[in-house]
Amino acid sequence: MKINFQCIELTIQDDELGCTVIFSDSRSADDQFKTEEELMNGVDKHLFIQRSYAEDEYDLENYYIASSESDSEFNSSEKIFLKLNNNRLVFNWNEEEIVIGLKLNNQELANLIQVFESTFKERIAIIE
Repeated sequence: MKINFQCIELTIQDDELGCTVIFSDSRSADDQFKTEEELMNGVDKHLFIQRSYAEDEYDLENYYIASSESDSEFNSSEKIFLKLNNNRLVFNWNEEEIVIGLKLNNQELANLIQVFESTFKERIAIIE
């Protein structure tokens, strides 16, 4: 199984506007040492998962998923099934298998699973 990239930094941000989970092959603090061209061309590999909360009863919640590893667009009404453990995240996206290497301790894994199972339960399911 080929790993698309090794996750160096996992960011989970949940606030009143929404929840964002980012798997990245670089540290965001390293951005200060990158050239403008490196920042603009986005050479970093990532998986970006976001849910925007509705601001009032007339708004809809939105889901957005993007990956540097696929040119395919995510259909916000489809569900993604993840295989997740301390060392690896695996999922299929438009018939492409995406594999991200992880180095999570048990607490980090439990936190990530909790976020997926509560905040993203409409669009993400964890399978064995």
